[in-house]
Amino acid sequence: MHLTIPHLMAPGQSPVTPRLHPRVLVGLGAASGALMVIGGVAWALLAGQDLPHTWFPRHGWLPDVTLGVFVGGAFTFLAWRLFQKVPSLHRVGRLLMSVVDMRALRFHHALLLGLLAGIPEEILFRGAMQPAWGLLLASVIFGALHAISFAYFLYATGAGLLLGLLALWRAGLWAPIAAHTVIDLLMLLRLIRTWQEQQQRAAQTIAESLELQGIVGGHADDVD
Repeated sequence: MHLTIPHLMAPGQSPVTPRLHPRVLVGLGAASGALMVIGGVAWALLAGQDLPHTWFPRHGWLPDVTLGVFVGGAFTFLAWRLFQKVPSLHRVGRLLMSVVDMRALRFHHALLLGLLAGIPEEILFRGAMQPAWGLLLASVIFGALHAISFAYFLYATGAGLLLGLLALWRAGLWAPIAAHTVIDLLMLLRLIRTWQEQQQRAAQTIAESLELQGIVGGHADDVD
């Protein structure tokens, strides 16, 4: 059900609030992602770390990707439940719905945004930064750069620790990239579903209100 009634929006969203089209988000993600990849590769080379191609071992990539998908899915399930329980995390979802053009957001946008976050961020944070500064510091910096709120800082730091452990365990980036991409993809898809449910409830409320006005108006006509 695709609604076009202007005032059917997420709670707290202003009718005049400009919203970003998903294509703009994809463009911004591609630009920032390119910078992170260049920065991560340059960091690794200048610091004398293992050559970047070692981040993607040729053998065992499929099991690592499969593991990452499973871990990312499980983490997303738990994280979404946490978002419903913690008000400050729940507000993050409402904030996103207030600034993104949810009517235009589709699966392919969510997938592209997941890849544009998962690949470059893992190259920079787990590929280049973690070997230089360690798991904990790299995870804290990762969380700080995602710190919309303190609760979200803690959430993102926890996610960074999980992704960093995957990188250490599998000695490469296949698993953390897959997990990171799946987390972002599923969270965006769940956000889309939440917005659609809100729109449906709002439409139902309007329909019931109009029906009630019709009934009241009909009674008034009968009295006249």
